[in-house]
Amino acid sequence: MYDLRMAAIGENGQEEVYTPFYSILWMGTYLLYLYDTSKKHWLRTVLLGLMVFGFSFACMSKIMILNFVVMTLFVLYIKKIVTTKHILIVLCVLFIGLITLQGLRHAIKMDETGIENTLTTYFLSSMSAFGTVEPNTSAHYAENSFRLIYAIKYKLGLSTIKPIETLLPWISKPIPTNTYTTLYPFYKDFGVWGIGIFAIIAGILYGSIFKQVLKKNHFFILLWAYLCMVVITQYVADALFTNLAGHIKMIMLLYIPFFVSKHHLFEKK
Repeated sequence: MYDLRMAAIGENGQEEVYTPFYSILWMGTYLLYLYDTSKKHWLRTVLLGLMVFGFSFACMSKIMILNFVVMTLFVLYIKKIVTTKHILIVLCVLFIGLITLQGLRHAIKMDETGIENTLTTYFLSSMSAFGTVEPNTSAHYAENSFRLIYAIKYKLGLSTIKPIETLLPWISKPIPTNTYTTLYPFYKDFGVWGIGIFAIIAGILYGSIFKQVLKKNHFFILLWAYLCMVVITQYVADALFTNLAGHIKMIMLLYIPFFVSKHHLFEKK
């Protein structure tokens, strides 16, 4: 399991596996099928769900498994298939499952001490690590906040500056970790002002999307289901601006059926 995880994040000499488009295609298609599921079409939803979950498990990624469960529960809750009670039960079972997975992945005995160390790492390490970050210390202007622009320019050969790695460098003190909360890119690039400005931008974006969710806009319901984990895991790391390219791909993918339906494409006249 540890070797699977190292392969998934590119520590075996090959590129990491999160970037290929097929993973986004599976997740987007699963969301669309899940939202449109019925007694007649339940099998396709289950098959896509198994593909997404299987990919997450093969990567030994707790965050991907959690993302799969959270977006599934959100869609089912909106469709009134599950209740708050069901969600709490599933999350409790998931918590036990992820703790067990952590122990298996790192060959850790999950006794009281092992569980305590795991919880400390995942709930406290990012905040502690953020305290080690110095403001305005980026090597290039806004290289963290505007990573997508650097990546595009590098791919097109317009710049020799490589975009920063999405997996940030590990530190050993105060707690071993490579996550620094969602504040990291903005604070490192622009200092305290960066935190304020980008918090406003993110808040407006999330608020605008959620207002459409309350209006029962189908596309935005699916988009919010996808972005749930981005919001929930802000205490760990920034996943909005750092992974903006992937989000844009997902938005385009999710919108295709709505665009086709709106403009009556492929309909026989």
